[in-house]
Amino acid sequence: MPLALKAAVFGGLLVIASGAKQSHWPLALLFILAALYFYFRPSLNVGQFFASFLVLITTATLIMSLRGGAEAIFIPLSLFLGFLFFLLLGIKNLIFVKREPFYYLLNGLLLLVIFILFFWSAQSHLFFVKYLLVFFAIAFLFKEFLNFFIPESLHSQKRNLVVWGTAFLVLQLLWVISLLPISFLNAASLSLLIMLILQDFIVHHFSGTISRQLVLRNITVFLILSLVIFGASKWSP
Repeated sequence: MPLALKAAVFGGLLVIASGAKQSHWPLALLFILAALYFYFRPSLNVGQFFASFLVLITTATLIMSLRGGAEAIFIPLSLFLGFLFFLLLGIKNLIFVKREPFYYLLNGLLLLVIFILFFWSAQSHLFFVKYLLVFFAIAFLFKEFLNFFIPESLHSQKRNLVVWGTAFLVLQLLWVISLLPISFLNAASLSLLIMLILQDFIVHHFSGTISRQLVLRNITVFLILSLVIFGASKWSP
């Protein structure tokens, strides 16, 4: 089956399941089985990108459970996740010649979706569960990110420490950002900016290419984009 058709089926099933008026679990099961089949056929690079697949499927399943009265949000988001599935399969199955920029895009967009859902569900009563899911999602995606750009044999002893430490730090920053009187989209954008800056620093650290120019560039980018985000925010008490 062509790659675009697989992504279309993925997004279509998600839209149907999330918009079902009655019980959506049979459709959800069909969606998960189809996604598993598309991902594991062929079996090329299954383990390398399984974290992205797991986060994508978990996010899609959460969208199904949050359905009802908000189709204007869930249907575009479902189609967007179908696009992410297209990117994932293209990277995994070596469809894209230069995979690095496509993977960087996929990883960043997955993080953005996670942050959007996190801040959008700010009033959720499942406080501990929400933070735990976000913590593991950030850790899994960041570990996969490092393994893709930096050979796993390099610095393997401290890799896990850096991954879990970064995930914990980002989780604390998310809590701080959630206290700001800005919209959930602006909060998610600010969180993604912080995560991208941290990723860049850590990759260059492991590669041994970190420099004063890099530090100054990242600080400048962070300050400028942060001002843009805050300037575009509608501050509310």
